[in-house]
Amino acid sequence: MKTFIVVLSLSLCQLVSSITRATCTLPGAMQGKCQCQGNIVKCEDLDYIATQTGGSNFLRLEVRNSNLSINASSFDRWGLTEILLENCQLTDSSFHSGDFNGLENSLRLLSLKDNELTRLPNFLSKFTNIETLDVSGNPIHHYNFNEDVLRDIGDSLLSFSFGTKIGGTELSQWPLTLTHLVKLQELILTAADITIMPTNSFHGFEGTLLRLTLANTKLRSVPLAISRLRYLQDLHFDHNQNVGDYGVRIPLIKGFLPFLNQMSLKDDNITTFPEVLQSFDRLDQLNMDENNLKFVSDKSAKSVTQITSLSLQHSGITRIPGAIQDITYLNILDLSNNSIHAIETNDLKESAELLTLKLNNNPILYISDKAFVNQTKLRRLELKGIEIKRVPCALEAMIRRHQPGYIIVDLSNNKIECNCGLKWLFDVKNDRHTRTRFRIVGNCDTVDKTIQDYLDTDLATCPAGINCTDA
Repeated sequence: MKTFIVVLSLSLCQLVSSITRATCTLPGAMQGKCQCQGNIVKCEDLDYIATQTGGSNFLRLEVRNSNLSINASSFDRWGLTEILLENCQLTDSSFHSGDFNGLENSLRLLSLKDNELTRLPNFLSKFTNIETLDVSGNPIHHYNFNEDVLRDIGDSLLSFSFGTKIGGTELSQWPLTLTHLVKLQELILTAADITIMPTNSFHGFEGTLLRLTLANTKLRSVPLAISRLRYLQDLHFDHNQNVGDYGVRIPLIKGFLPFLNQMSLKDDNITTFPEVLQSFDRLDQLNMDENNLKFVSDKSAKSVTQITSLSLQHSGITRIPGAIQDITYLNILDLSNNSIHAIETNDLKESAELLTLKLNNNPILYISDKAFVNQTKLRRLELKGIEIKRVPCALEAMIRRHQPGYIIVDLSNNKIECNCGLKWLFDVKNDRHTRTRFRIVGNCDTVDKTIQDYLDTDLATCPAGINCTDA
């Protein structure tokens, strides 16, 4: 019977393998430079796209980092719905009127990012159902966003990405021809030399846009045009270093952007929480990474008391800001990659709603035994790469008071000494009064085991009665 099961299992494996090979047949010229993953083909260093001699089950073709040539028969019989031709050294003259024939009605996504296009290609007009278009990383001037092309695809396009290469000067004005994208839900500007945006920049899709990214520009302030986006939910205004604190002091009346839920203000040369944030009642997630937030006042924190998720990575913070405790319902806090040296007893005392706390890659020299005593709902604590050698004693008080559930403590990239000094953690784990289960992630430095394996298998024989503070 066992022999029969083994033979049957081998036969099934062989069958699946043969089916996979059968559905992963590529033209000879593409073999060796492409690989298949289900209905996706991924290629690099490709010279040209060869015609499919038979039918094709592939729906998505990704070609990157190539010197690519395209001709009228390149996509014959491919039947693709998504095409990505990224960093392929494509220029305006790389395309011809007959290219992409056969895909007029099927293509939904096209990415031409990181090439050398100087204008929006005319062939885009043939795609009657295209929903996502990415031409970012191309030196296209504002006057080369062809109005006829945008009008032709405007009835179907939902997501549009554009912008020069970072540091490029070609795009110095906002292309007002975008007004034809009347169904647009997502707009991403990746880089531009723009210093000002007209108030009618989003005319045509002010009532449809849900997600907006404006990054790597020379804007000096948050554009007032954003206030006209009636249903905006997600705003990424990142790497706009000319903005600063003054540039986010926009005169918004409470009630504008009533659906704004997520906001990112990364690397905008900001030193405090902008007061304007208190205007957004539904703001839930805030990312202010890579700003100079060495001092955060209690007054500024009143602007963000409504949020539940806050990220302040790479912000020059030297201790956990006391103002954070004024954010009553904060569930997720990320203070990784700062210069925090200590976690004191009262630093997180009022942050009792935390579910995820990340303090990775801080040079922490001291953690109070009661640092996390009020984090009774915590599900994930990350202390990766903080240069500690011992499992913090603060875990004992937290785990003993923790609500029933499961918590992950990540101590990866530390040189943790695994010895009988960890018996206290074993005792906490096996105490019948401990209401929560937990798992320690990370490796021992003194033995070739994970900390969790050492906790489960090696500590039972250690002497009883070892306290963490005595270890």
